[in-house]
Amino acid sequence: MPCLFALALCAMAPVLPAQAKKHDPIVDIAKGKPEMAAAIRKARAGLPGFWQRAAAPGPGESYFLIKFDLVPGEVDEYIWAQVITRAGGATTARLVNRPRAPGYAKGQEVQVTDAQVIDWSYVKDDVRVMGAETTRALLAMVPPAEAAALRRSHGWD
Repeated sequence: MPCLFALALCAMAPVLPAQAKKHDPIVDIAKGKPEMAAAIRKARAGLPGFWQRAAAPGPGESYFLIKFDLVPGEVDEYIWAQVITRAGGATTARLVNRPRAPGYAKGQEVQVTDAQVIDWSYVKDDVRVMGAETTRALLAMVPPAEAAALRRSHGWD
């Protein structure tokens, strides 16, 4: 069964706003890929530190995002959302990708429990994306040119 992982090239790279208007890439992958499971474990292990940073960003830290399954079920849709507020183990966040799921829209506010979060990211010094373990795992699953563009836009090259 497929999973939909929204790469969100531009959602995570504020230095490329023109590209954000062009497309919002989605990668279909099979459930149970060991590389993705490892990336999710690594990301979830880093959540406590991420929440601390999001609550009190350091110099040059901005654009705090979480990734979660928008519509759990037969076809999962993992999507990025920008953290607005967090309290009591739940986060109010704004969808930064265009969801495929009916009834949802880019920019819509959603409630996400901590247990739903599979990944996180933030931008350091306006050029480097920190975290984003699932996006890093996807680099090996997309065409080389797309992976190279993603590395450049995220400050990973």
